Amino acid sequence: MNKPDVIERKITLSCTIERAWAALTDADQLAQWFGDSASVDLRPGGAMHLGWSEYEASATCRVEAVEPPSTFSFWWSTEAEDGTAFETLVTFTLIAKGDTTIVTVVESGLASLPDDLHAAMLEDNSEGWESELRDLGDLVGVPR
Repeated sequence: MNKPDVIERKITLSCTIERAWAALTDADQLAQWFGDSASVDLRPGGAMHLGWSEYEASATCRVEAVEPPSTFSFWWSTEAEDGTAFETLVTFTLIAKGDTTIVTVVESGLASLPDDLHAAMLEDNSEGWESELRDLGDLVGVPR
């Protein structure tokens, strides 16, 4: 059975690409839409931490690519029930289009996860990216 490997979502924002870039990469702004706490060492190999206090959850990530203002990616760590660690790659791509910015997020590497973890992450993260991108739109604006 072929397991889906990728989750992809898009949003059009009513801001400049530079504003969108800042919302994705500045820890203070990131904590306003993607969880409620964040720290980012904005360089390849740098550490990134995200927190969601309402869920008592956090994520430790490793920055992969920083190409202002068009590409930002990081490895997202998760664990199976037996404690085995796995990573998926989250990539944000930004494209300026007039006075708006199109942001695409792709989370890849899901097919390498064990079946039970794959099913849970596919469902949870598919819904999660929808919700988080709505929150990003609330922060910087979406075209009306």
